[in-house]
Amino acid sequence: MVNLNLLPKRLRRRTGPDWWRTAAIVVPLLLFGATAYVHLGTQARLNKLLDQRDQLQAEVQILRPYINEYHKLEKRRRELEAIAKVAREVRATFRPWSEYLAQFLNRLPARRGQLLVSLRSLSARTIDPEKAQGLYGVPAGVEFTLRGEAASDRALIDFVHTFENDPGFGINFQNASYDRKTRIYTFSASVGMVLPAKKLAKAGGGAQ
Repeated sequence: MVNLNLLPKRLRRRTGPDWWRTAAIVVPLLLFGATAYVHLGTQARLNKLLDQRDQLQAEVQILRPYINEYHKLEKRRRELEAIAKVAREVRATFRPWSEYLAQFLNRLPARRGQLLVSLRSLSARTIDPEKAQGLYGVPAGVEFTLRGEAASDRALIDFVHTFENDPGFGINFQNASYDRKTRIYTFSASVGMVLPAKKLAKAGGGAQ
């Protein structure tokens, strides 16, 4: 049997696939599927990260006592370092003044156990060895400034000669006056004393 459609073309029923209708159904499905895939993948990664976070938090809790102990030890280390720094500074600026003074006084001229001069005042300070070289002729590390009295000109001369002739000392004689009534010489001078190499390296500050 042959079917003939005698209706005009505009009234005929369309046959064959409807592409627009198909696309309207398929495209949203594809978009939904892609979105669902991305969402599921993201959720899986998020869950994995959350699991890792929980695991790390659990490890931190286990290690908490050790971490606290580490912080305590670190604090103690800083405190000890501060104490050690102060100790180093003290050692660097320490001067054995009793030794310096004894060394100087033992060099004062004496006769039959009696000092030829008496000291009315005495002060001491450290000095730059290079500066001392020009002033005393020796690289002194300590300088004594004094005022004294001598009972005779011979005693005064012996005092000056003592520190002029000793390679460990140098003297800068400043002035002297003679009192005819008391027959006493009053004088002032400064004496530079060379320190042993180890002590000389530490000399730098001043003390009175």
